[in-house]
Amino acid sequence: MDRIDIIKQRLYLFSYIVLMAASMLYMYSEFNSVDQLPEPGYVKMIWWAGISAFLVLQATLLLLNINDRIKMSCLIILVGLFALDVIGFKSINLQIICLSFLIMNRESVCFKKFIKVDFVTRLVCIALVLMMFFCGIFPSQYDVYVPRGDTIRSSLGFNHPNSFGGYCLYILISFLLFFYSTGRLQNLKKISNFFWFLLMFITGFFIEFVYADSRSSQVTFILMVLLIIPLVFNKNIKSFKPLLGIFILLIMTLTSVMVVFYYNQFSTFFVKLNDLTSNRLFLQNEAFKLFGFNLFNVSDFAQGNPIWVDNQYVYNLISTGVIGSLIYTYIYAKSFVNAHKANCYILYIVLIALIFKGSFESTLIDYYALLPIICSFFMVNKISMKQ
Repeated sequence: MDRIDIIKQRLYLFSYIVLMAASMLYMYSEFNSVDQLPEPGYVKMIWWAGISAFLVLQATLLLLNINDRIKMSCLIILVGLFALDVIGFKSINLQIICLSFLIMNRESVCFKKFIKVDFVTRLVCIALVLMMFFCGIFPSQYDVYVPRGDTIRSSLGFNHPNSFGGYCLYILISFLLFFYSTGRLQNLKKISNFFWFLLMFITGFFIEFVYADSRSSQVTFILMVLLIIPLVFNKNIKSFKPLLGIFILLIMTLTSVMVVFYYNQFSTFFVKLNDLTSNRLFLQNEAFKLFGFNLFNVSDFAQGNPIWVDNQYVYNLISTGVIGSLIYTYIYAKSFVNAHKANCYILYIVLIALIFKGSFESTLIDYYALLPIICSFFMVNKISMKQ
């Protein structure tokens, strides 16, 4: 690796760390809790400095990596999309723009290095949030325990127990991909490998079912456990065909939209389904009525203002319109194709499990949740996972 390649790698990893850390502080910590709005000014400054640094560094990397007109065209398009996002044109969002940069510049770093940095960064970020929480650094104590009936839930410095549960779930996903990249996941007969594997799942179970009690993360966790069992007993198990994952994605998307579109609050079936989803269907239907959707959605819709839409596929349609929704669906479907080409069973089942999480939350395109899609593009790169 020559000096230029080392510089590219460091720029890529540094910009990614900045994005993860700044988004954690600004979007997912207690600074962004429902009773602490607006966020402190210095937190906003950190976020905008962080996202600006990320975009500048990634744009610089793209220019350094440009070897044809296609990438130059992509850079121009991304700059245009960012400008449109700033002025309120919501058919694309900033997360997708960041994702596009990370995908196009992936040749700057090998997968094994990237996933290791990602895993360590997530551990450091959650450690800092927990430290700030227990040290009382946050400006106000957000409802640490959020009641759901008789259930006591904990957020421990995050802006909601669901955020806490979701972030910890992605730490587990990052750990699995890191373990896979080093070959340890394929060698669980070794006591030390099996110990760390079991410890992570026990810790994940404790957090998801005892502290956060996030049902969307619980469902995803259970699906991952069930689907990972075959890998434990057969390290050479092959990935499924991409058509299976794409089919599940399309069915879940169409079902989510159609159920909300035809929701009837006087129907016994829909009433029970709405109760099962903690009033999500009613709120999504209200958002449909209030904002609607079109090809290029330029509405004033904003998550939680005034309605929360806890379904990724319905949220995409309302927030970004038909075009934005199709872009997201294509990128996710492409991830299945990539995972199959790389014959990466563990990533494939993670992508499947997350589809079901998207039916309960609109967090699959959060900054901390972009990892599985990014990794799928790494795996079809010329650089092998085992390098």
